[in-house]
Amino acid sequence: MSGTFPSTQGLRGLNFTNSQANSITTSVSGRRQVKSQGAQLFSFTAQTPPMSSAEYKEVMGFFAAQEGQFGTFQIVLPNISTPAGSVTGNVLNVNTSSATAGDKSVAVDGGTAGQTDYLKKGDVVRFKAKGGTPQIGSKVYILTADADTSGSGETTLNIEPGLIEAIADDTDVETNDVQFTVYKTSPETEFQTGVSDYTQLEFECSEAI
Repeated sequence: MSGTFPSTQGLRGLNFTNSQANSITTSVSGRRQVKSQGAQLFSFTAQTPPMSSAEYKEVMGFFAAQEGQFGTFQIVLPNISTPAGSVTGNVLNVNTSSATAGDKSVAVDGGTAGQTDYLKKGDVVRFKAKGGTPQIGSKVYILTADADTSGSGETTLNIEPGLIEAIADDTDVETNDVQFTVYKTSPETEFQTGVSDYTQLEFECSEAI
């Protein structure tokens, strides 16, 4: 992994894609057969605002360190990485010893007691081992239902896709400033420089799992 995308200049635009592939066959009569591949992947195209010379050179050096499509890096995405729910900080922990690969619901605790819409459908989360190390693959999951907390701060996260691996009891749950682990899908990085010496950049990334 080659660091975290520089946040000084931020991002001005984002086209975000949630891909869930299926095998589909349709007969001439219109009958449809669908088989889920059980796979899901996030990708995006991001645009920076106009950057000064110092700002774009920082980004240019960062992408050079990725060696094209070889490296992976972390990035916080505007709006996507921020929850619509009322949760503040990254306070939740997994509260089950039986969260196995394929599970689409995970019990958690550590939240503020008695909160409605603590997390909202469409919020994203990431599971991190104690000490901040992401689980294998650093997968980000999307909530498919609102999560309210009980009187003891417990709730259940309904997620998509299902867990790509088992996660241990007391694993940290990242709910704010969720970092996506990604790689550039193109070996090229093109910077557009105008006569005002300000530079813009558009780049495409896919989740690295």
